[in-house]
Amino acid sequence: MIVVWVFGFGSLTFDGWQSEFGCVGSQRATLRGYRRTFNKKSVVNWGTKENPGITLNLEPFDGASCEGAAFEFPDNDKIRTMVLLRALRKREACDPTDLQVLLADGRSVDAKVYIYEGVNPLGSTISTAKKAEMILKARGTSGSALDYVRRNFEGLHDVGLEDPAVTELWQAVQALRG
Repeated sequence: MIVVWVFGFGSLTFDGWQSEFGCVGSQRATLRGYRRTFNKKSVVNWGTKENPGITLNLEPFDGASCEGAAFEFPDNDKIRTMVLLRALRKREACDPTDLQVLLADGRSVDAKVYIYEGVNPLGSTISTAKKAEMILKARGTSGSALDYVRRNFEGLHDVGLEDPAVTELWQAVQALRG
């Protein structure tokens, strides 16, 4: 059977999206050479152009690896696969990149990985403290950027994924809130 794998590193790992698209399995997976980072401005869902939110993304980084989840979908129905990939493209605001991930069962598979490289990048020189300030000001059509960061921190924690970038930003936001 031909399958499509999708790698999740943020909310895709924990929010249950996969059930509506016929996922037949999932497991822990590792993407080597990348790490999580908050480097994508959200100017609609979690912020505005005037007060952008900041969302999670991946960036290449030598020696890094990102733990996440890989979701398996049968590719025997081309229309269903097209609907899946279209929905993910809209949700993640970018096209996928095919990258190898290492599954918990020891297999390496090609997976669709959504890495944003679009028109709203956040510069790499912005401090965690400045990001926290931005998050506390931002609100978009999906809610506050604070809710977004909290949801990712708690959701990743709930599925056993701890990440320094997510924890550091959440702690900085909490410190500013007092």
